[in-house]
Amino acid sequence: MLRRLLSAMAMMAVPRKRWGSIISAISLTLGLCAVPALAAQAGVAFGGHQPHNGFSPAGPWNTKLPADVPVAPNSAAIVANIAQDQANFFGIWGLNTDSYSTPLFYVGRNTPVQTWTYSDCQNLPQLAPVIAPSLQDVPTPANLFASQGTDEVTTIYQPSTDTFWDFWRAEKDASGHWSACWGGKIKHYRQNPGIFTNPLGASASGLPLAAGLIRISELQHGYIDHAIILVVPRTQANCFSWPANRDDGNTAGSDIPCEGQRFRLNPSFDVSTLYSPAAQIIARAIQQYGVILTDHGGAVVSYAEDPRLYEAAHGGVNPYPALEDPLNLLTPGERSAILTQIPIGQLQALPLNYGQPRR
Repeated sequence: MLRRLLSAMAMMAVPRKRWGSIISAISLTLGLCAVPALAAQAGVAFGGHQPHNGFSPAGPWNTKLPADVPVAPNSAAIVANIAQDQANFFGIWGLNTDSYSTPLFYVGRNTPVQTWTYSDCQNLPQLAPVIAPSLQDVPTPANLFASQGTDEVTTIYQPSTDTFWDFWRAEKDASGHWSACWGGKIKHYRQNPGIFTNPLGASASGLPLAAGLIRISELQHGYIDHAIILVVPRTQANCFSWPANRDDGNTAGSDIPCEGQRFRLNPSFDVSTLYSPAAQIIARAIQQYGVILTDHGGAVVSYAEDPRLYEAAHGGVNPYPALEDPLNLLTPGERSAILTQIPIGQLQALPLNYGQPRR
């Protein structure tokens, strides 16, 4: 029952039809807030020692991997399956930026609130009481919008209450009232490790998109201080690994990666050999913090920030071309797949539940 809902959510993450029509449409990301620089806003909201994603410094997203981190006994076989997915699904590791995104809105204390409606797009009325607390008194700015594409995800953070929301299938009606089919709320965001209470949250694994999002300001400053999100076409059925608290896996087999599983890029790989400066920065973060598998989708992808709010604050200029391709050597489709420059076979799978706190 709940699996139906979560499975549908993950399947929508990177629709195959969209990918098949144009690779440059790759994009499931998080948008900038409505202020000119996210870094400045984050400094106000989170304090000088808070990681850029705002979640707890002690959480799995923000914990650096030690040099001697163990790898799973079947790491090579798991990574071979991910490489096979890459080969079978467009031959790319995509960087999602401008559609199937989740805009991030930072809102003030006096932002008008709405009690959103549960749209029940999956015909699961029994879940209404589960989502109801997350839909109550949501600070909803007048300029709020959802992601482009059928996921229609949006994300809201209110620093004054340290509360975070994300919603899936978020829609505004003609009267200005909002509804959502699923999502969740996190109180005490800065203390949260980057995990929703099961079964809340817009991702199929219960992991917030904001935790592993690659932000424009990080690429501009040359450093990412957290793990990033990974989505692949095949994830292991009935298997999730901490920090995930659920799964919508679609493939049987012990050598298929599990949602929530963490990977790192072989630290001996020389990231300076990559052409794209953005790819170098991201590859270095994968060596230091890793990637965490959050969903299955229509291709191998990671998420970067939707540029629309940034563009609105910077005269319509999209920052990604200069960050991804400063010499202007790539086509738009190649730019959106710059992570393909990273040899996916150099990933290493960590053991299931790596880093889970002992009880």
